[in-house]
Order: sequence, then structure tokens, then C-alpha cells
Amino acid sequence: MIRKILAASLLALLGNHAALADTWYVNVDTSALSGQSGWLDFQFNPADAFAPAASATIMSFSSTGLLQPMPTFSGDVSGSLDGTLTLGNSQDFNDWLQGVTFGTAISFRVDINEPIPNASGSGTAFSLSLYDSSYNSLLADPNWGASLVINASDTGMMNVLAQAPSVSLSASPVPEPDVAASLLAGLGLVGFAVRRRAA
Repeated sequence: MIRKILAASLLALLGNHAALADTWYVNVDTSALSGQSGWLDFQFNPADAFAPAASATIMSFSSTGLLQPMPTFSGDVSGSLDGTLTLGNSQDFNDWLQGVTFGTAISFRVDINEPIPNASGSGTAFSLSLYDSSYNSLLADPNWGASLVINASDTGMMNVLAQAPSVSLSASPVPEPDVAASLLAGLGLVGFAVRRRAA
């Protein structure tokens, strides 16, 4: 009886917290643009109105160039590149546009936290685009017009749809903290019950 209760509790805990959380480390070689003025454009946009709530958090942003004051933003955006910048997907268009004088490199970490897509397969895409001062694409994947596009597929996996040659990317998926804690607690209870029964 206790085993059935523990198993049911563990399944309920895991079922209630289904989510994806991926950490991506992004490095962009901008040496070909060094000294040029332009724009960095971060977007996090849902495929449609059925996309589950999600967020992309950019942190540890570093550039050998110079960020210009007064970035512009639209939609579900908070924070700044100086600390933590968070883009949600509650609006159709969620965008952070930052003026920059390019140096030789840009790097940052982005944590994408997205529930597993629903039956419609709707997800949300994170993108990074670089533009010149006239908003012409720079260092872009020719098929997408962006330097980087990461999307959640209908299988619940994160996919890199576009990655320009100047962009190096490493990913290390991490479980949601509450899922990991629930799993450890459930396994601990199962282990305790087995040891108690053996004694």
C-alpha cells in the first residue's frame, strides 16, 4: 500500500512540473564588424496564441564593443544587458533593440525556460540578429536573416534552426529546479520505504 502511494505521489509530482530549461552559451565573432555602428536585436516570440508561457533570460553579457545608451524594447521585456534581461512570450512581438559600436566579440548566456509544447505543437523562438545602422542584416544565416534562432519543437526538444558561421554555441540542458527536487524527494522516499521493509 505504501509503495503504491509513493509511486502515485512521485508520478503526480513529475507530471505537474513538465518543463524544458536549457542553458545556451553564445559567442559571436564580430571582428569583421569592428568599429562599425549598428544594432543588436534579441527577440523571443510565440508561434501563435496557443504557445504556452515561456521566458528567455540573458545574463553574463559581454562585448569588446561599446553599447549605446537608451535601448528600445517592445512587448514582454524587463531588465537590461548590464545585469539580467528577461524576454517573455506573452505578447506577439517581444524585442530588445540595443545600439552598439561593434568590437571583436560578443558573448552571453541565455536560459530558455519553456513548458513542453501543447498538442498544437506551438512553441516560442529565441533569436539574435545583428544589423548595420540602416537595419541591414549582418553576419546572418542566409535562410533566416538572423545570426541565431533557437526554437522549441512539437516534441518538446530545443532545436537550433539558424546559426551563422560567426556564432559558436554550446548547450547544456538542465532540469527545472522544482522537477529535480521533486525527483530526488520521491526517490528518497522510495529508498526509505525499501530500506524500512528490508529491516
